[in-house]
Formats: sequence, structure tokens, C-alpha cells
Amino acid sequence: MVKLASLLIAAASALAAALAAAATSGVTPPTVDVDALVSYETRQVMSSGVTRVDTWQERLVRRGSQVWTERLLPPASHLDHERESVAEHMGHKHFNADTSARWLSLGPNGKVEVRFVDREHKTVVSVPSAEFGTVGFDGRFDGAASIVPPSVALSMKPTSGTSPQGRWLADRSDGWSHRVLWSDAKQLAMKVESQRDDGSIRRVVSLRLLPASSSRSTNAAPPWQALGGYTQKNYDDFMD
Repeated sequence: MVKLASLLIAAASALAAALAAAATSGVTPPTVDVDALVSYETRQVMSSGVTRVDTWQERLVRRGSQVWTERLLPPASHLDHERESVAEHMGHKHFNADTSARWLSLGPNGKVEVRFVDREHKTVVSVPSAEFGTVGFDGRFDGAASIVPPSVALSMKPTSGTSPQGRWLADRSDGWSHRVLWSDAKQLAMKVESQRDDGSIRRVVSLRLLPASSSRSTNAAPPWQALGGYTQKNYDDFMD
């Protein structure tokens, strides 16, 4: 999992680094509420000649200065957990940044508060900024809120191709090529395609907006308002 996380961070970092001059301060929260299903697919050609494919989905809920992302776990994902012995189970401190929901809050001072919500153990874990990288967060609220930071996407070059979802933008530098389908109306990327020039890695992020009639629509209470009774902890509580 750590290797996969490093791979994804590398692809995302390559996109951000391609336009490092884009401002990272003075971020303003998006004005459009969003509920969406985000699908990820990464293909990596291994040195053994085997192509590894990783896919997963996350729920995205965006309300102004609050962003919630939560991995959707298929039933089979619980099998490994169930195979643990009682001793192994009791020995764990139970904090998994991959399977816990991530809740970001942007303060008026521009600082981001990062919390993870473990539904199984009804725990909210606050993460200090020094540990953002450890839990796979690059520190950019605008990137989490819009899939690609707006300042980065809008600095890319318009490219051919049309879509009712938005306009295609592209960039190529530092051994990577990126294409972003940007929606001005929703203030976020509807699709991101990143590929290393040597063809060894390809990553696609696709976003599907949930319909207004969905129970997860903008009329529904956001998930962070349903945490009554959850235990509040700090990341340091899980350190060995």
C-alpha cells in the first residue's frame, strides 16, 4: 500500500511540479457544492514484464471550506481483517488512512485542518501538519476540493477535443504528459489523464456527479455533521 501511495503521489506531484509557479497561497473555497463519485485507475509496467492495475473509488462531498473524501470498500475487502487472530486484532491501534474518511477544513487564515474518520471504531483522528505527508496529503486544500488545483489547471494550455462536461487542457514536462477536463461551472476537474513519457505508468481519474435526487445530494446533511458520539483523538496517539 505504501508503494502504491508513493506512486500516486509521484503522479500528482508531477502535475503540480509542471506548473510550480502557480500560487499556493490565498486559496479561496469553491462556491459550488459538489457530491460525486471519483474513480481511480493506475497501470504500471513492472520490471518483470507484468502490468499491475489498481482501481478504486471514493465518495467526494464538497461544501465551501469543507471537503470529505471516503474510500468505497467492496465486501471482499473485509476478508483480510476477518482472518486476523484475536491477538493480532487486539494488538492493532486501528488507524488506517487509506480506509478512513478524510475530512479537510480550510480556516480563515488559510491553514488546513486534517482529520480522519474511522467509522468502524467511531473515532476522529486529528493530524498535525508535520504528518500530512505520512497520511498521503500534500497540504493543498484546493487540490482536494477540485481534484486538480484551479491555479494549476487554468495555467495549462487549451487543447483539441470538446465535451459537454467542460474543456480539455494539457501540459507536458518533466517526463510526464497531463490532460485535464476542466469544468468552469463546477470548479473542478471532471477527468485527469497522466502518463509517463516512457509508457511505464498511466493514471486516470474520472469524476461522476451524483444526481440531485440522490440521498447524497447537496440537500442532504454532510457526513461531518453525523459524528455525534465519536471519540476525538490525535495522530500521536497511534504512534509506537
